[in-house]
Amino acid sequence: MASLYVHIPWCLSRCPYCDFNTYAARSWPEEAYAESLRKELDWFGRLPPFAGAGLETIFFGGGTPSLFEPATIGRLLEHANRRLPIAADAEITLEANPGTVDEARLAGLRRAGVNRLSLGVQTFQPRLLEALGRRHSVDESREALRAARAAGFGNLSLDLIYAVPGQTLEDLEADLAEAVSFAPDHVSAYALTYESGTPLHRDLQAGRVRRAPEELEVTMFERVRERLAESGYAAYEISNHARPGREARHNQAYWRYVPYLGLGAGAHSFAPGESPFGPGTGFGVRWQNERDPSTYRSRVATSGNAAVEREELRREQAMGEFCWLGLRESRGLDPAAFAARFGAPLSDVFPHAAELAAEDMLESRDGRLVLGPRGLLVADSVFASFFG
Repeated sequence: MASLYVHIPWCLSRCPYCDFNTYAARSWPEEAYAESLRKELDWFGRLPPFAGAGLETIFFGGGTPSLFEPATIGRLLEHANRRLPIAADAEITLEANPGTVDEARLAGLRRAGVNRLSLGVQTFQPRLLEALGRRHSVDESREALRAARAAGFGNLSLDLIYAVPGQTLEDLEADLAEAVSFAPDHVSAYALTYESGTPLHRDLQAGRVRRAPEELEVTMFERVRERLAESGYAAYEISNHARPGREARHNQAYWRYVPYLGLGAGAHSFAPGESPFGPGTGFGVRWQNERDPSTYRSRVATSGNAAVEREELRREQAMGEFCWLGLRESRGLDPAAFAARFGAPLSDVFPHAAELAAEDMLESRDGRLVLGPRGLLVADSVFASFFG
């Protein structure tokens, strides 16, 4: 099995914290871009590891994929099914921003084959929406959540952002309470990040905004996990929480070394073994597409693909990534799976794991290594330790 990611890069406006490959626009070449997506899928669909594979998950991300017409999304899914058969129980997700959807559009997406909706709510506090540069209103978020259920979406996810400048614990508590009141199946809750090159990062450097104090951010992280757990949402990954059986299977594919194909401008792909580009190291290859949408379309038209950056993983690199990805999930890292994949015991390759356990950064649970309470708070440092 494999997973498919489809990148739709246009937004009505660009959020100041966003570092994804997105472009603010009022119009976009929807059909021409969709045709390039189909051609790119055709090219990779004939090559390993995708030839003969079925699709277990599909994710339309962006950007704002909900700007595309439901009919366009439906044709893309029909084409994907012809090239790489979609499993009967496949998870098919589309990201949507409140304010770009109503019940009729959502019903059209549901008929097109989308069965999971991810709504970028971010916060229910108007002043924090403004601080984040979001275009939608709180009322539009509420209406989109209600419309999603009315349109037939039985699998609904919403995104929240915390540690926003000026946000209080009371604001966060209110956001969590209102999010849970809509009974979503999945909640992603991320601390605001200041990515280099974004307007938000420039504002931070210039002193126009102030980052939330570290102690407050830690308290918010813990409060998110506590409140969502109390409401029946288990933290199955550092920032992702779900009701039983509603974990995001597409994200799990990324973390579990499943081959995934990224279509579209700036999309990323990964093959864990065989490479579509010929013989490699055997430890995996990742590639990224041309970021500019127009140049992406030109490359696909002439070459069938738009890959411009390719990296063959070395054994040491692959081992570190296997550990990092495994530890992201609450189920943890399986030492037996590590040894089977790389032909060496985890304890021999990364003896420092014992030191991390002694410092309560890691714990052993059901034969797996998981982040301990201290490790969760400094997860990035723990992950980095597996890369020398």
